[in-house]
Amino acid sequence: MPRGARGLCASAALVACAPAQSFRPAGALPADRRGEVGVAVSRTGPRPYVAEGARPTAQGWWSTKWGESWLSTVLLGFDQSAVLGGWALRRDILQTRFTGSAELELGFAWAAFSLPLSLAVTERVAAYCSPRVGNWGAAWTGFVPCGVSAEPWRGFAVRGEAQLSWADFLYYNRRLSLGLALVQQW
Repeated sequence: MPRGARGLCASAALVACAPAQSFRPAGALPADRRGEVGVAVSRTGPRPYVAEGARPTAQGWWSTKWGESWLSTVLLGFDQSAVLGGWALRRDILQTRFTGSAELELGFAWAAFSLPLSLAVTERVAAYCSPRVGNWGAAWTGFVPCGVSAEPWRGFAVRGEAQLSWADFLYYNRRLSLGLALVQQW
């Protein structure tokens, strides 16, 4: 990795916060595309046995392809009280109609590991799921985001995603998040 890119990655990792949902490249970027930028909004619902309200969140990301199978992503997470950044590194292991990857997300007081999987249903539509284990605040949490990415015209995609999460892996800490993302690839 070039020296400047290493410095950027290290700086992003020092101020990172966990994104509310996945949304980032649903599969391997096509061979003729080198990057992706996107914005997303989501609503994280309350736990079923707790008197709490839903939480609106948003996120933005910039992903850059390194070689044939590496993807580096700088993330921004937004909620009602903060805007913080993060970083993720992904390796696409299998790149056919089915894509299988491994991704590591790091930051200050935040870390996660995920296994993004996607299936190209057609040339312009993909279904994806990205099981992830990481922390949400002080609690270790399991996340299962699944969604659909549709490309109405070349380079522009719309993604819809639903995610279940379980803080401390306890059934009564279950939350449902629903979101929508707009993406531009080049």
